Amino acid sequence: MSVKIHTPPVRLAKLLRTPGGLPVAEAVQRAGAGLLSLRKDCLVELKAVLEEAEAIAGRAGGVFQADLLAELYTVVSKSIGVPSTCGLGAVDTALISLSDLLDYLKGQQRWDANAVAVHLRAFRLLLQTEGAADAAGTQAILAGLRQISQRYARPEAGT
Repeated sequence: MSVKIHTPPVRLAKLLRTPGGLPVAEAVQRAGAGLLSLRKDCLVELKAVLEEAEAIAGRAGGVFQADLLAELYTVVSKSIGVPSTCGLGAVDTALISLSDLLDYLKGQQRWDANAVAVHLRAFRLLLQTEGAADAAGTQAILAGLRQISQRYARPEAGT
């Protein structure tokens, strides 16, 4: 009687050596094309967010209302990240700046209708131009928004 020992081949080692799937460059290109196909839906959603934010800000009446400010903050902050996914990084930066401003205003229990309105108008402009080729103009807008929101970051801003 003879005993034969059979050792099966290790399939994992073979699979690791065998190329498969898409090349990285092609996978990235396909992913980018997929995201761009969502751009129209993204713009529609962001316009709805803008209109809702404008309506909420319009109800403020020039006085601090904690519940209204919290509602506006929720609407704006839940949209952060969506514009960058659709290639609209400038809109995302504007939303972050507006969220920062609202957070600072909440901490100081005050309302600045002009500062909020400037952010919302910039949001509208950036949506309409869809991150147009004027990079310098876009950067100037974003720098101005940061200056406005940072004005309220300092505790002495209220005095």
